[in-house]
Formats: sequence, C-alpha cells, structure tokens
Amino acid sequence: MSPGIEAVILAGGRSTRFGRDKASAPLRGRPLLQWVAEAVAPAVERIIIVRAPGQPLPAIEVPLPVEAAEDELPGRGPLAGLAAGFAAVRAGLAFACSCDAPLIAPALVTGLAAVARETGADVVRPLVGGFPQPLVAVYRPAACLPAFRRALETGAGGLRIVAACEGLRVVEPGEADLRPFDPDLRSFLNANTPERLAEIDRLLG
Repeated sequence: MSPGIEAVILAGGRSTRFGRDKASAPLRGRPLLQWVAEAVAPAVERIIIVRAPGQPLPAIEVPLPVEAAEDELPGRGPLAGLAAGFAAVRAGLAFACSCDAPLIAPALVTGLAAVARETGADVVRPLVGGFPQPLVAVYRPAACLPAFRRALETGAGGLRIVAACEGLRVVEPGEADLRPFDPDLRSFLNANTPERLAEIDRLLG
C-alpha cells in the first residue's frame, strides 16, 4: 500500500456503448467493479466508488475501507463524477479510474503517485498513443476539486476533464516512462463495449 493516496472509481456512467451497467458486468464470473477494486487495492489506502443516485452496486470484497459517493450532477459526464469522488477523498492524492479498466497495474498507480510527490504536480496524466488518459491518472484533490467545480458551474471546456485541468500543474508521462510499471500498458485497456470485454477476457486466457 502507498500511503497518502486513495482511489476514486467511477461507476455511474450511462454505459451507452456497453448497453447495460458496466460495474456489474461479469468478467470470468466476477463483476468488473470487483476486478478494478482488486487491481488498485494494493496501491491505495481507501477506495471511493462514485455511483449515480440510487444506482445499486455489486458487492465487492477488498482488504481496505470502501465508501460510496453519489454523483450530484448525473448526466454531466466523468468530470462531475471526479468532483464527487474528490470531495470524499481524505488523502493528499487520488488515483482516478473507471469501473471498466480491470487490468490496471498497482505498480502504475504507485509510480504515478511518486511522480506527483516528486514534482509537486496537481495532475499526473499519462500520454498513451498520443492521447492524454485522464481516467488512469493521479490528481491532487485540494487543487483539482475547485477547478473542476468551476468548470461544472460554467460549462467551460465542454465539461472535458482535460480542459478543466488547464491552469493546474500537469505532468504527462509518456509510454517509455510508463512501461517500467506496466510493460504492456494493459492498464489503459477498457471494456467500454461488450466486444472489448470479450477481448480482455481472451487476454486473461
């Protein structure tokens, strides 16, 4: 466990491409949410699961505290979910991810947190395939939560997480920086469609 960091797992999305609730979708007999919670648990001291109002969550078992937070602005995308999660974080850092990324490497979480501590960055956001990855990233809630709330109030940047981080101290490790922690970059594979879930199942085989 890496002290001073908690995980925020977003489980309240609309799942329009997936067609049903992703958090409860089974992967090898266990809900996706269980896979993600197990993946991040070795690297954090507490897990916060952000759900939509009234959304039932599958039961999960991990050897650390788990708390549910409700997205007070459902339908406004992952930025609102992160704001709800960061409001519940007590540690200085938060690792943010979605409930459809079952192959997150604990070493990657720890490595991104180390970069945040070493650089003083507010956001450590990997750059993979030429694109920023805001949902496999480490944030400093004390700095990010006010910025995210402002973006939600004004609608600035189209409610995109990357746009809401403008003005914050952002570090973007590239693939070469990430591979020592996750050689195949499997942390960035998500099951956002049933076909992608089947691909991940085959990878596990």
